[in-house]
Amino acid sequence: MQIESYNLLNVGIGGQGVIRAVQILSWAALLEGYKVRTAETHGMAQRGGSVASYLRFGTKVEGPLIPRGKTDVVLAFEASEAVRNFSYAGPNTIFLINDNIIIPPMIHQLGLEYPDIEKIHDFLKNVSSNIHLIQADELALRAGDKRSMNVVMLGVLWGSGNIPIKREIIENSIFNLIPNKVHDINKKAFELGIKRGKTARRELNE
Repeated sequence: MQIESYNLLNVGIGGQGVIRAVQILSWAALLEGYKVRTAETHGMAQRGGSVASYLRFGTKVEGPLIPRGKTDVVLAFEASEAVRNFSYAGPNTIFLINDNIIIPPMIHQLGLEYPDIEKIHDFLKNVSSNIHLIQADELALRAGDKRSMNVVMLGVLWGSGNIPIKREIIENSIFNLIPNKVHDINKKAFELGIKRGKTARRELNE
């Protein structure tokens, strides 16, 4: 079934593979025959700054930026970044959030309070009821390398049933865009993510 418009916002911090994840999904969407538009915003990404990558695809997609409130899925690799970008979400948005919080050094230096995962969850519940916290870093370590966390989250996305692209096309896109030497680790990471995503799907349907 062809989709007129699908909007995904992938957020995190520099070094987490946010842009690579959207490149993987963009290539997969192209292979499915969709029109694809992407954009990204980032500050000092290589120093752990905020990164947001926008993906839009479908049969009737034009501009690259997602209208505020119209995001289908927020895929957050760092939990507080989901809060930073909450205005792009609406009541029907699905939040898939890696439950890891990376506190900026400046917060420690100034002795400021930073929200914990419970406060982040409660805040986002005011935006959408579809909030799923994922132990993605832990699953990546189980796969063999913490750096495969972004692929774990892609597996969660597919397993949750919230992206209209075939599994084999996403897998092929992953393997085409990562080095051969880490294919086995990322294959396992993707499978572990899918398993967790299916649990999220059951939670969504309850």
